[in-house]
Amino acid sequence: MLYLKFLFNAELWLNHQTVGIAILFKEGKAEREYQKESHKALEYASIKEEAEGNQYPTRLFTIPEENKRVILSRLDPARDYTIWSLILMFFIFSCIGWLWEVSLHLITDGVFVNRGAMHGPWLPIYGSGGILILTLLKKFRDKPYLCFILIFVLCGFLEYTTSYVMEMNTGLKWWDYSGYFLNLDGRICAEGLCVFGIGGMAFIYVLAPVFDNMIAKIKPMMLRIMCVFLLMLFGIDMVYSHYVPNVGEGITDYGED
Repeated sequence: MLYLKFLFNAELWLNHQTVGIAILFKEGKAEREYQKESHKALEYASIKEEAEGNQYPTRLFTIPEENKRVILSRLDPARDYTIWSLILMFFIFSCIGWLWEVSLHLITDGVFVNRGAMHGPWLPIYGSGGILILTLLKKFRDKPYLCFILIFVLCGFLEYTTSYVMEMNTGLKWWDYSGYFLNLDGRICAEGLCVFGIGGMAFIYVLAPVFDNMIAKIKPMMLRIMCVFLLMLFGIDMVYSHYVPNVGEGITDYGED
């Protein structure tokens, strides 16, 4: 209960002035001050709720209250993200998507298949979706039900557009939902979008804050070098895959029968 109050405390949102798309081009004193104020607001909310009899007494908590506040403050979903953190999370989300699809194919068909049109261990549609969710939907993070619906719509638009452009440019299909319940031209379906919706909520409220905390521990210069290196590899893979796309059985053989 305390976590939900922390996530959606309107006072925190009013005190945190940002550019509106959750991107910090430079992390400075204002952002550090906001993190301190978030911690204080959480502590005040806890004391107030306990005093009014709306919360289980902290002295009886299994986890000490101070430790609990520290854990929750580290999962602050109202945060903004630096451009370097977003770049690195783009690759993290892309690799998670690749692992997800490769694992599904391995479990269902018992065969390892390098999924996606590119040759590297990443599916950029997942990374792009994750970054768009974090940035464009920032103002809706205090409304989880609305946020889920918007993630559903945003991911549907992204997946449909990506499928259409890729098929028009190459004449090939990297996925096909024909036969699935509530599918649209075989490019998107209700089942897949529900999975994206749940995954998007996990990105916003848990995974992205955790990854951001881990990324913040990397030295700034090292972080920049990592991002530039990954972008170079990704650019090389993108150019090569444009002329030699990743195709074959289990990748682009949809609809051949």
